[in-house]
Amino acid sequence: MTSTPIVSKHAEKRTKTRLGISKKLADKNAKKAMEFGLTHAETKNGLKRYLDSLYLSYGIANNMRVYHHHVYIFKGVKLITILPLPQKFEKLADELQRNKKAAMEGVCNEA
Repeated sequence: MTSTPIVSKHAEKRTKTRLGISKKLADKNAKKAMEFGLTHAETKNGLKRYLDSLYLSYGIANNMRVYHHHVYIFKGVKLITILPLPQKFEKLADELQRNKKAAMEGVCNEA
């Protein structure tokens, strides 16, 4: 189980403006992104290269997740900002997310 993310003031604002979610729900949303979002290692091709470029431009970020067509940029467990995922990567992200969900359900069913 992942630890509870801390949401910065900037990330609260981005949650409101980019996702349309109230600041009160920002913590819950960040936790879901941390748990269920795609990690860098789970991505491939152009999406992986895009995350590489974000990592290099946000030098302090060491943890990124792709969740519901947005990229969540964390430093450790602190959510720094949320960026929209470019449309050209949405289809690949959806496919990878479905595969991850199916794998997670398979592990839960085996236990």
